[in-house]
Amino acid sequence: MEGHTALVHTAAASSLGIMLNKVCIKEGVPLVNIVRKQEQVDLLTKLGAKFVVNSSSESFKKDLYKAIDATGATLAFDAIGGGELAGDILATMEAVGSKDATGFNTYGSVDNKQAHFIRGRVMVG
Repeated sequence: MEGHTALVHTAAASSLGIMLNKVCIKEGVPLVNIVRKQEQVDLLTKLGAKFVVNSSSESFKKDLYKAIDATGATLAFDAIGGGELAGDILATMEAVGSKDATGFNTYGSVDNKQAHFIRGRVMVG
């Protein structure tokens, strides 16, 4: 409804993250997955995730930029909260959104960028 065409989410190897991956793959929605360990990158890739970035990697910010640039993601769900991750995601979205800008623009790129914090448990059964 707000024009978002791709998503970013953290804690991507959690139960909720895996379910979101399955839904996005089925619906054809590009999804940038952020995890903390290489084993989680391997797991999500094996499940069919196309964009998985490791926040513990030295190249994390570059990898995040490439994934957001490739997907055009402008909406993020942060299941971790606190720290700098949501700010890094939003700053990267803005950097991607304004990469081709010319001249001076006080307000940044025109795309609506959002980050939502999610907390809670998914109960099954």
